[in-house]
Amino acid sequence: MPTSPDDATSSLFDPLGLDLLGRNLREEMNGRPRVPLDEVKPFPGAGLYALYYKGDLSVYKDLKGLDTPIYVGKASASDSSYGDPPNMTERKLFGRIRDHRNSIKQADNLDPTHFDVRFLNLDDIWIVLGERALLRAYSPVLWNTVMTGFGGNSPGRGRRNARSVWDSIHPGRTRAASLLCNRNYSYTEMKKLISDGIEISLMKAGAERNKKLKEFRNRPAQIIWEEAQGSGPGPKPVLVFRENVFVEENSRFGFDLSTLEWKLTDAPKQTTAEAAALDAAEA
Repeated sequence: MPTSPDDATSSLFDPLGLDLLGRNLREEMNGRPRVPLDEVKPFPGAGLYALYYKGDLSVYKDLKGLDTPIYVGKASASDSSYGDPPNMTERKLFGRIRDHRNSIKQADNLDPTHFDVRFLNLDDIWIVLGERALLRAYSPVLWNTVMTGFGGNSPGRGRRNARSVWDSIHPGRTRAASLLCNRNYSYTEMKKLISDGIEISLMKAGAERNKKLKEFRNRPAQIIWEEAQGSGPGPKPVLVFRENVFVEENSRFGFDLSTLEWKLTDAPKQTTAEAAALDAAEA
């Protein structure tokens, strides 16, 4: 209890504070029913959604049966540069869920029946805040941070793109079929990364979890390959830093290295887990 009037007024309650609003959005989302991903029917509106894994892959065994999302996403109703009101009859949120369902169908070791989804219709003004609250509460959300590549766009042209961690663990998507292996991780290293990420996401919120999360984000990753620098259009030669891993990983995906111009370099190169995730997200 406060011991003086000064103590009583030193910390004012703000009913519209971002933390409280975020918590309300998260709690409302978590109160929504989980729907099997393969049974979601078309519906109008925009908002938030979260995917939950319930399959049998050993790499996700610690998530099975828990209420911890494997992916969090959003779909906005409007992006009008004129500030036009959103059209809430459009199926923006359903469209995002449908697109993810189609991606999962293409993976060799996943199926929509392995997932549940929650979704919450919202006005655009609350969507970003709600997504941030979910990502903070369950950080690191596996497919948002550790295994980037699931929700991104198809690789662009003009640079040598790499397989994302997601497409390395879940091969099969057409858009990744012609890509070189991941730039930063072997398959064994990916499994360790995923296991450690899940362990942190299941920790109780607090200083120890924050410490572990910071260490995780700054964890070093030994680069496997990168594209050489140079001017002009089109792919450049590939510089390889870890030859055995480079050969083994590309062999795993059936990539014919005889068709590629690459050379070994003796100078090791390092990045961090967070930078590696951003690299995959931008590829």
